[in-house]
Amino acid sequence: MANRGQSQYLRIFDEAATYTRWQSYYIGQTVTWQTASWAYHPFNADGLIGGTAGSDVGVSIDIPATGAAVEAFNDALANNRLCQLLMYEFSTALTQTGPQATQLLIGSYVGEVIGISGSFAQLQISLGSSLAPVGAQVPPRKFTSALIGAPIRI
Repeated sequence: MANRGQSQYLRIFDEAATYTRWQSYYIGQTVTWQTASWAYHPFNADGLIGGTAGSDVGVSIDIPATGAAVEAFNDALANNRLCQLLMYEFSTALTQTGPQATQLLIGSYVGEVIGISGSFAQLQISLGSSLAPVGAQVPPRKFTSALIGAPIRI
């Protein structure tokens, strides 16, 4: 009988800073993993595992519509920030007080926050790949002055 658990970690960031670090396994705790603090905030990332290479299938995040989540994802959408999702597997027979040093990374995804929907209670966040699915095309991103700079005006 195998006692295996899975934990998910979420980070919202851009080239200048990390704005949010959440984990969804250690309830009510802020844990330290890879020299960073991860606060507890419940969420579930769908599509993180499953799918095929090159399918360009996005990932969605279901998260309670708390003030912190609404603010973090609205800012991410407005400022073209990226979201990193990490999923780890570990033995639940060992201690559960914090992340285990032997946990194994089984899934990783980085995508741009491209959409927000939901209700007063629940948000659905859509993440899209910043890479073009085929060919040498411009990536399917919205170009803003935050990404390419302010244009020269005469």
